[in-house]
Amino acid sequence: MEIAVSQPALPVDPDQALIRRMVLGDEEALRALYAAYGRRLFAYAYRLTGNRAVAEEVVQDALLAAWKGAAAYRGDSRIVTWLLGIVHHRALNALRRKTVPSDTLEEAAERADAGAGLSELAEASERRKALTVALSQLSGEHRAVLDLVFYQGLSLAEAAEVLRCPVGTVKSRLSYAKVRLRAALVRAGWRAEDVL
Repeated sequence: MEIAVSQPALPVDPDQALIRRMVLGDEEALRALYAAYGRRLFAYAYRLTGNRAVAEEVVQDALLAAWKGAAAYRGDSRIVTWLLGIVHHRALNALRRKTVPSDTLEEAAERADAGAGLSELAEASERRKALTVALSQLSGEHRAVLDLVFYQGLSLAEAAEVLRCPVGTVKSRLSYAKVRLRAALVRAGWRAEDVL
């Protein structure tokens, strides 16, 4: 009597399947990729550029580049890391090409949750303003590394891949950025833990 031994099935990464479908020209796969990561990509582009319209353009350009370059995706990293890398470099190119006006705090407040109370909105607005001012005192490289690690939740190795630099550089930029951010908040009269 033979006993059938089956190998456990390897989990299929749905993102990898989307990339394979994109290589085959499946536009629905691109839509699904956008549905999965569009907000995250936009948030990163917006924090890099400070302008909603430019961030939207960056995300569109990045998704078009992902569509055209899907066959070149090697699968060495997570899809989100690959996409954030494309967005990162498209945003830097957009910033180099033209002066990008930042959205005003009033525009940001209009997009805030309308259901929140007035005092909560005012307090959140003040914290956001303090953080925005403190972040503006950092270089683009330092803002990017903070965003990738803390907002996007990437590992240091993934952030290094997005930024196309060694992990040691990411570590030093992150350390420097945290120290400078805290110092800027303290100079503005805030405790870092109240804002971050």
